[in-house]
Amino acid sequence: MKFINDPALGDYFIQVDDLNYSAFIKITPDSGIPYDSCVGHFTNLGKALEKIGEHKVRRQSYDTIKEYLTEYEKIKNELKNLI
Repeated sequence: MKFINDPALGDYFIQVDDLNYSAFIKITPDSGIPYDSCVGHFTNLGKALEKIGEHKVRRQSYDTIKEYLTEYEKIKNELKNLI
């Protein structure tokens, strides 16, 4: 298996194999023992990046829908520019 560990992805990385692209996030809980949590498995790189963007935006709270959508569009555009 191969990995994409681009610094632009932050705590996320993508595992690439012959069949799909798997998105993961590196998590370090209070115990201090890090682990990788699977975000999902996708048929192409674009879908993996899209899901990472959705996952990133959902990790915090927002006061308004507009604030949420603005942050989502910002992250989506940043990831889109990687391709």
